[in-house]
This record gives sequence, structure tokens and C-alpha cells, in this order.
Amino acid sequence: MIWMFSMAFGLHHIKDQTLLGIPLSGLERQFTHADWHGMFAWDLIQPFFMFIVGVAMPFSIAKRRKEGADKRAEFLHVLKRCVLLLLLGTMARSISAGKPNFDVINVLGQLSFTYLAAYLVLDRGWKVQALAAAGLLAVHTAFYLLVSAPGVTGPWDKNANIGWWLDGAVLGKHWGGGYATINCVSSAANTIFGVMAGFWLLSGKPAGVLLRRFVILGVAGIAAGLAMDLAVPSIKKIWTASFAVYSTGYTLLALALFYWVLDVKMWRGKWVNPLIWVGMNSIFIYLFHEILYRWLRQTGLVFTGWAVGWWGVWGQALNECAVVAFQIYVCWWLYQRRIFFKL
Repeated sequence: MIWMFSMAFGLHHIKDQTLLGIPLSGLERQFTHADWHGMFAWDLIQPFFMFIVGVAMPFSIAKRRKEGADKRAEFLHVLKRCVLLLLLGTMARSISAGKPNFDVINVLGQLSFTYLAAYLVLDRGWKVQALAAAGLLAVHTAFYLLVSAPGVTGPWDKNANIGWWLDGAVLGKHWGGGYATINCVSSAANTIFGVMAGFWLLSGKPAGVLLRRFVILGVAGIAAGLAMDLAVPSIKKIWTASFAVYSTGYTLLALALFYWVLDVKMWRGKWVNPLIWVGMNSIFIYLFHEILYRWLRQTGLVFTGWAVGWWGVWGQALNECAVVAFQIYVCWWLYQRRIFFKL
């Protein structure tokens, strides 16, 4: 989440500069989305979010069942969450755009579908979950490969593929950058993979076993994604199957790293506190950032304008970092008062 609302820590202002003789352009590139085929580090933020929601599901559902929730109440609660995710995502994008904007390609809009899909296989065991994820990826791939329509020039062509056509036919609009609403079908696989990882964490298996599983599957996911890329290009903006598998590999390695550092080695110094403050209010800070970022950035210049006057683009980067620090402070303020926004 910090990575998401960092806005590259202002690197886009100083990408043409050098630091200790090292050009910053390469680092700044990792804080942008790939234009189409390929992947930069920034492209991993949404897969991480999709995956970690899945990881949390076995824990949250187990807690509700322990409190006595029956199946009907549980399902209605899941549906309520899905509706709220869609509404909140649309609200945030509308406020940001300054006009009503039914946007279902943002993270919350996509989660409203992937959360429900993951819930439907939650109690089915890892084999069914794996088959469901693979099935969703296969259906998504087959749809792009086998279905054509007017204006479609190829399965993986930007703004000329079947996902692009479907948005025009059903919604009467196209999303900027080549994004497609049908992404939710394939990105649901990332959330289901997260559910599987969540159950493994709940299984009580020794830490060494879990770490080996996460690392082996993570490396295998990256290797499989690269191999699949030869036939199905890795494209985040239409969430191809190769991208789903490739990004899950990195997500599993990240989970293994944090699990090893925090749960196995118990290295929990002050450095981890900002991660906790932000993580405990992830939905809130996502909405806070989406709605208020432009205002925060302009307000920040009231206090950092002197730095812009003195240091130019470096001062602008400082302002971006100040806005990041303020958003972390807001999460700290809420955490100190035990205020947590949940759906």
C-alpha cells in the first residue's frame, strides 16, 4: 500500500538526474506501468493486493464462523462486501475524475468480482481451488484467442483485442491505456492462489515446510510465466494468463520473505511499524489517496514551496515524499486510536 500511494517517491520529477553518479532513469522506470507487453515492478502492486486479499480470507472467514455466523449470513456478508467494494471504487474514481464515472477496472472494482469467485471455492480444498484458478485462466485465454469481432486485429493487440471490443459493445466505452473489464476473470486466479496460501499458513505446518513451499512455487511461477510468455504475452493491462502466473510467482516470494523476517526470525523493530499502521487500514488509505492525492500534493507545496524554489525538481520530489509521510501519519493516527475501517 505504501508502494501504491508513494507515487514513485517523486522519482518522476528527477528521472533525468543522477545520484552519486548513478542515473535515476532506470529506477524511475520501475515505478511506472509497462506500456503493453512486459512488466515493471510497479505492475506488481495490483497482483499483490489481489493475492493478499485471498490470503486474508481463510483467517477472516474462520473468525466469523467461530463467532457463530451461519452459511446464509456468511454469504450475504460476502455479497455485501462485493457491492461495497464496487461502490467505493466507483465513488473514488468519480471524485478523482470530477464527474460520475462507473469505473470497474480499478482495484476495488476488480476485487468485487475476484473476492466472490475466491469465496465460492473457499471450502473446496486446494485441488479444486487450483483447478478453478487454472480454469479461469484457460477460459480467459481461449476467449482472447478464439473469439473475434469487428475492429479486432489480433488477440493481444492494444486497443484492438476482444476485451477492448467487449467493453465498447457492452459498456459503450473504452478504458484508457488498453485496460479491459474482463480482466476480473483472470485476476480472480491471483486471489484464489492467495486463498490457497492463506490455508497453508493456517495449517500449522512447520515454518520450514511453508517457506520451502512458497519459495519453490514462487520460482516455479516465475519460470512458468516466462515460458507461457512465448505463446501468451505477459500483459498486465489485459491480465493475460502468463502475467497472472508470473506475478503470482513474485508474490509468493514476497510472502516468503516477509514470513521469514517477521514470523520466523521475529525481526520486528520500529521499521515494521509503518507497514502495520498502513496495512491495518488498507482500504481506507487506498480511498484516501485516490480521492485526495491531488489536493494533498498542492497543499504540500504550501509548506515545501521554498524547497522547489531552491532545488527545483529535487524540491518537487521532496514534496511528494512529504505527502507520503503525511499519509503514513494519518494511518498512525488511526492506529493509535484503534480506528480501523473494514467492510
